[in-house]
Amino acid sequence: MPHRSDSQPMVRIQGRLCPYLERRRIRDSVYYLLRPIGSSLRNRYLAFAPSAGPGGSYVQFQNWDDEPGASQFLAVLQRLKDDGFPRVLNYQRTSEGFVCVLSWIEGICLADYLTNISDGLRPPMDAVEAIRLTHSLSCSLVRLSRRVGVIHGDIQPANLVLTQNPARLIPIDFGNSWDIQRANDRENGDGRSMIYAAPEQWDQSMRVDSRADMFSVAVILFQLLTEQIPYEGLGGKAGWPQNRSFMIDRLERPSDLAQSCQCLPRSLRKQLDEFVIRGLQFDPGQRFRDLRHWIHEYRLLLDAFQAAPTLPISIRMLTQVIDWLAARFSPGKSCSR
Repeated sequence: MPHRSDSQPMVRIQGRLCPYLERRRIRDSVYYLLRPIGSSLRNRYLAFAPSAGPGGSYVQFQNWDDEPGASQFLAVLQRLKDDGFPRVLNYQRTSEGFVCVLSWIEGICLADYLTNISDGLRPPMDAVEAIRLTHSLSCSLVRLSRRVGVIHGDIQPANLVLTQNPARLIPIDFGNSWDIQRANDRENGDGRSMIYAAPEQWDQSMRVDSRADMFSVAVILFQLLTEQIPYEGLGGKAGWPQNRSFMIDRLERPSDLAQSCQCLPRSLRKQLDEFVIRGLQFDPGQRFRDLRHWIHEYRLLLDAFQAAPTLPISIRMLTQVIDWLAARFSPGKSCSR
């Protein structure tokens, strides 16, 4: 039941009173919007549904614009039964588009996870785990494309949740997804992150297809490995026409920047560098020729890393933890964080 404390409305969740932003009714269900989630450019919320099972349940509450193909994609998402994506629980047409309620994915937002690493609250991610997580994400995106002909179009840390048991990267926002047939009709400024979006998504003269998601995943992998954005922090913006000529040769090899790669054999580092750099090419034609080739090469890379000698990897992981502990508890570092 809702309550009010001074001017702040409250709702009881699992025996505790929690503040909420807004109360919304969709069909016969009531939802309490608790806080924004995902990209700041769109209206996405963590919400509580009191009627969803015993004691209620957390859900995602999303507003979608009424764009061409939105209703078709919503219908497709309803039929898509895949553990790599949230499920549609409820929806309703509004004057501006759709309100869509999705299942809540328990975990930590990848943007928060990366911030924790940069703040010294977590150790850097191991290269094997970074490759495994992004490989799993790429497989989900391939299924999305092959089964329903949809490009996600907005892969970025704010729209990904890192789950546990098993550890996976799961997209939580589909407000920028579109079917492949109308990819080139998209308008700029509809929620895409300039850093993570492929250059062709911002260039009306270039054809956009599923290789745009390849670029975004490559940026994520580069960041997980190095804690940096490729192309000196510009990411996809480096491929814009006004930047391309002087940024084309400014991409550093990830194995040179990644601490977790320093003890790897040279051949393994070379394989990693070639894979990541290929995915970050400005011209989609210079990336992987299609989704099947992309996933095949991703699998070969993951197999090579998982088959690497265990002793050097164990030593490397131990060194990472020791370095992290030293930085975390060094003199002058607050232990109260």
